Amino acid sequence: MKSHLTEDILIQYQFDLLDDAQRCEVSAHLDECGQCREKLERIRRQFSALNVLDNEAAVSDELIQKTIASIRQPKSLRPGARRPWMGWMAIAAGIVLAASLIFVGQSYLKAPTEKIQGKPLAGNVKSPMTPAVSENKPATVETSATATIAQADKVRIVPQEKIADKAPFAPASAIELVVLPSPDKMQVTIYNSADLTLVRDTRKLTLKAGWNWLQFMWNETRIDPTSLSLRPLEHADKIDVQQLVYPARFKDIGRWLIRSEVEGAVPFEITYFTSGLSWRASYEGTISPDEKTMQLKSYIRVQNNSGQDYQNAQTRLIVGQVHLLDEISRLAGRQYPYGPEVTNVEALRERFLGDETKYKLGFQKNGNIGGVGGSIVDKLYDIKGVTKEGLSEYFLYTIEGTEDLPNTWAKRLSSFDVKDIPVKSLYKYDEDRYGTQTIRFVSFVNDAEHKLGTTPLPNGTMKLYRQLNAEQNLSYTGGADIKYIPVNEDVELNLGTDSLVKVEAVPMDTRTDNYMFNDKGDVAGWDEIETWQIKLTNTRDIAADFEVTRNFNTDSWDLKMPGTSTAGEQAIEYKKHDARHARFTTLLQSRTERSFQYMVTKYCGTRKEVKLRQSQ
Repeated sequence: MKSHLTEDILIQYQFDLLDDAQRCEVSAHLDECGQCREKLERIRRQFSALNVLDNEAAVSDELIQKTIASIRQPKSLRPGARRPWMGWMAIAAGIVLAASLIFVGQSYLKAPTEKIQGKPLAGNVKSPMTPAVSENKPATVETSATATIAQADKVRIVPQEKIADKAPFAPASAIELVVLPSPDKMQVTIYNSADLTLVRDTRKLTLKAGWNWLQFMWNETRIDPTSLSLRPLEHADKIDVQQLVYPARFKDIGRWLIRSEVEGAVPFEITYFTSGLSWRASYEGTISPDEKTMQLKSYIRVQNNSGQDYQNAQTRLIVGQVHLLDEISRLAGRQYPYGPEVTNVEALRERFLGDETKYKLGFQKNGNIGGVGGSIVDKLYDIKGVTKEGLSEYFLYTIEGTEDLPNTWAKRLSSFDVKDIPVKSLYKYDEDRYGTQTIRFVSFVNDAEHKLGTTPLPNGTMKLYRQLNAEQNLSYTGGADIKYIPVNEDVELNLGTDSLVKVEAVPMDTRTDNYMFNDKGDVAGWDEIETWQIKLTNTRDIAADFEVTRNFNTDSWDLKMPGTSTAGEQAIEYKKHDARHARFTTLLQSRTERSFQYMVTKYCGTRKEVKLRQSQ
């Protein structure tokens, strides 16, 4: 044959419809003609996309002849008429349909237990993720024995020499695929900072000796197909997961080819990344009537917008920063599992070949793709990877038990409930930070002494209530956002202003003294002396702790306090907080007012230098 082979001839060659002489002639031509080989491979892919297998089931010659005879060949190629090769496609489709019907009958007789375990693939519309297993060649043992093994949950090791060396060209048709049982275990680990969730799905696959196919579907989910991984949890030395195939023109199907020397039910773990799951911590604190202890409850609210239901799942939460080279949500939303967003090859060449430094991705200067069996998709994504940061800040939270996480639902899960945590209420007055308002804080420590300290506290929101009496009546005290609190760190909650507690700072006197002059008779140094009165008011029904911070705007100062305490009053404690600030603390009883004064001397100019020398 000097001219190229027609599609009609190639289709007959693919389905072994030629006589021996014609087949030898076509084979010889294909050995020499690369263009015809490419055309044949394209035809094979077209039939593969329809899940057609040439070895799917035995078809008799009589059935083939009847099928061929039932199809009329077109008499002419008038406009709109079918081309000759379409008739052969119809013949092939008829043969495949007949073979499928034969196989349906065989499958129904051979594997009744598997059919009971799940619905046929075509009927599984609501489940976006459908794993299924199929076999390309008949098992080497009796089918009844296989069913008995599966029912008893036992496995049988088959000698390696009884397994065909050559892998099947493609997986079996959808009719043969069987939906797997529900997962034995499901675990989701949610990395909140990166919209990333790691899913670990453990279930038993019933394998047959030889080559098996496992089909995985993620239609309408946010699963990243590039992250799919499969491994046997038992008999790993007898089971080889060889490849993961993405059929042409299907964006939501992946198929694993598995070579197995084990026959029977084997536990496997399927792992992948998905997006759309998130969590947030929340806390509810109930403070005792005397505000000395608190009951703290922690909850985790999990939101599932991944497109997939997760049933009976163990939920784990990660606190920490994750850096991704690719966003999982973008990878999950692409038209095909692998490849760049740009599908025009010429545009890709222009994008990458225009820069000489990009040749390392696998392109040659003439636009061809380097490497054996490579593709433009493979080369562009050789650099894909995931890296993690902040490992020292990671902490894993595991929610006790398992939960159902339906898609589009949110669920609040209990994290912990601790009673009688020692707490302290404190009222702060600091004009630099809060102006002239008095701010209430509630504080405790995340440690063993405060009946906590077993784990860090993730960031979230906290609402505080106060128990008013023995009847458990509650009043809302306030709420605050908290950041990540490590073990042994203080937790201080800003609850805002409290109209029942007030601090007022009133200037009483200002003067200057101790002047120093330079050689020209000008003032070079002096002291500024200020007297202030601090008035504290507590109209609450319990005592209140105060913390008053004052800024003197200089690092050279002295402070004096006249004795203002009377019998029964707690002394005003004073300390130098830092170079520019003084801090006063005291406890004021319920429904009480109290005032105290202080006098601060600020050293200015050369008086500051003199004071410094005196202190040394």
